[in-house]
Amino acid sequence: MKCKYCGGDVTLNDHFCPNCGRPVDQAQRHQKEMREYETEFEETKQQAMNELAANSGGGTAVGIRLFIIAALVVLLIWMLINLNGYTINQKREMRAANKNYEAYVEQIDQYLADRDYTQLTAFVNKHELDLNDKYDDYRWIFYGARDYKNIFEALLETAYIGKDTRNLYYAERLSDYVNQFYEDILSDSYTRLSEDPGKTEAVYNEMEQDLTVLLQKYLHLTKEETDSLRGLSKSRRTVLIEQALDEKIVSVTGVGLSEMNKIELPEVEAAQEADQ
Repeated sequence: MKCKYCGGDVTLNDHFCPNCGRPVDQAQRHQKEMREYETEFEETKQQAMNELAANSGGGTAVGIRLFIIAALVVLLIWMLINLNGYTINQKREMRAANKNYEAYVEQIDQYLADRDYTQLTAFVNKHELDLNDKYDDYRWIFYGARDYKNIFEALLETAYIGKDTRNLYYAERLSDYVNQFYEDILSDSYTRLSEDPGKTEAVYNEMEQDLTVLLQKYLHLTKEETDSLRGLSKSRRTVLIEQALDEKIVSVTGVGLSEMNKIELPEVEAAQEADQ
């Protein structure tokens, strides 16, 4: 597995690339899954201990005790297998992706031709293609498509803001998603490490064109503002996006995003009535 920033070798146990120090997204996702497995194991263990305590005594208790011990051993072995690398599902998907490489590439190219980056990301996630070195030619395209999907979902959430809206999970992170997208497309990593940097750059340009249209439509940015995004610093880009988002939220709810997160729904309604 390769670091998307410097191309160095990384593993699922590396939270950060040992070569450049940047975060390894796939490893962080893998570690999250492993923490979930560990939690499941501890819960199963505790449940077993509770059942054991409730049924202590007699021959029945011995049988229950042996059954519980055997179940815990099986679960522990299963967890140890998964903690050493990919999950069983990931291994299966990788084998399928290797076997069906030509068909998968044809599907990827069709998504790119349709400029359907949200479905491309769903396809990549389903088949674990971002973890598969066989698809290195598309790796940086996958990163851009993931950023695009995050921005699209955040903007779509803004389209459904209502007067009683209190929770904007994706929209709250919109500036982070936009900054990540520009960090990826402006990085020199894909030009140095991609097998076909020209193709990657062309896809990035198409993504950027589509995103600027979406930002103008849903966030009411002007063409001049969206045209400036590429040349802005991260902090200035953040201010531009968050100000536009806040203005849209205020126009609908009567309160800004920061205030919305601090007050309950009846208070939101009271604030709206006070402004009327």
